[in-house]
Amino acid sequence: MYNRSGFLALLILALVTLAMAGSVQPQPLAEINDLRYHQHPDFFRLVLTLTKVREYSAAELSQPDRLYLDIFQARLNPSLQGKSFKFDSPCVSELRLAQRNPTTIRITFELKAGTKEKEKIYYLKNPDRLVIDIYHREALTAAGKPAVPAEPQAAAGGQPAKDTAENQPPRAASPTTAGYSLVRQLGLGVKKIALDPGHGGTDPGCLSPGGLKEKEVALDLAKKLKSILETQGGFEVFLTRETDVTLPLEKRTKLANDRQADLFISIHLNASPRKNRTGVETFYLNFSPDPAVNELAARENASSSKNIREMKQIVDKIVRNTRYEESRALAEKIHHQLLGHLKQQFGPRDDLGVKGGPFWVLIGSDMPSVLVEVSHLSNTKEEEALKTDFYREAIATGLFRGIIEYVKSLGKGS
Repeated sequence: MYNRSGFLALLILALVTLAMAGSVQPQPLAEINDLRYHQHPDFFRLVLTLTKVREYSAAELSQPDRLYLDIFQARLNPSLQGKSFKFDSPCVSELRLAQRNPTTIRITFELKAGTKEKEKIYYLKNPDRLVIDIYHREALTAAGKPAVPAEPQAAAGGQPAKDTAENQPPRAASPTTAGYSLVRQLGLGVKKIALDPGHGGTDPGCLSPGGLKEKEVALDLAKKLKSILETQGGFEVFLTRETDVTLPLEKRTKLANDRQADLFISIHLNASPRKNRTGVETFYLNFSPDPAVNELAARENASSSKNIREMKQIVDKIVRNTRYEESRALAEKIHHQLLGHLKQQFGPRDDLGVKGGPFWVLIGSDMPSVLVEVSHLSNTKEEEALKTDFYREAIATGLFRGIIEYVKSLGKGS
């Protein structure tokens, strides 16, 4: 017999179930917010910073050789959409990022024919990162096996694995242009780095045509570089200022000295009457016959509280600075790596050179010290680029590469 009331009950239950199913919200897409890469002698590493990944897959294609990685239920930050990067690497020649469909990201590695040995992919937490290592076949030991470093693992407390040089076999330091300094003769290395974001507080530094302040950009760049140095380099890093505070020039190197830093790097942004001027300019402590350098030094030293009667003591410090050779070597490595990286990613940049200059912020340091003018706020194109995290990360990556190259020259890097 047909039970009308039972049918109505089932119908109502079905409608309620459908309504509940329709009300379930889809899980939000993961987003890739940032990427970093590192060209190790034995492998190429790509690190993606993102919100939680649920699923991904990789596959290899030939003619031409390619490796692609699909990340599902994910989207690219708009600043990364359609980006591509070219590399002078033993294995990887190009990297491309694309939103394959609304919920899938495809990352394509263009490989040099016959060079890839294998790839490894790791998912690390706190913060969430996807790490892709691509090993090349030329990285062989005497036994004919790939010279593969330890796999990156999340350490206790969820901290990321660090690409340190502690487990590398010892190598002799290479000479600077002036020969073997005492640092190199004694086989000294780098463990602690002081980063000095220029200006701050009542001293804004340079201002861009659109109102971007040097002190704010310099602080953000220092924080980004600190993160890379700690997570990828395994260094201990501190900032002379972590907020927008006024900090006298002489106190900056005193902080570095008191905390026994091995390197001191002061980060600044340049300005020029020539509005089309771009590029990088790097300084170490020395006297300079160049009027333009001395003009810049006068601008950067404007907040000093020193008096004329102290001139002899200041000059003596410059003359007696035994870190001169290492400061110049550090400046050269940072300059060439930063400039080369920015040229590779963003096109031509002016090479304004590595120069000695009487910068007060460098005078009191007990360690190799440099001042880097990383970009030009007076250039409207660079101003617009500096508003993006992507460009700032590129600057931080270039600085990181320069520091790593300097450490390698001491025989301590890989």
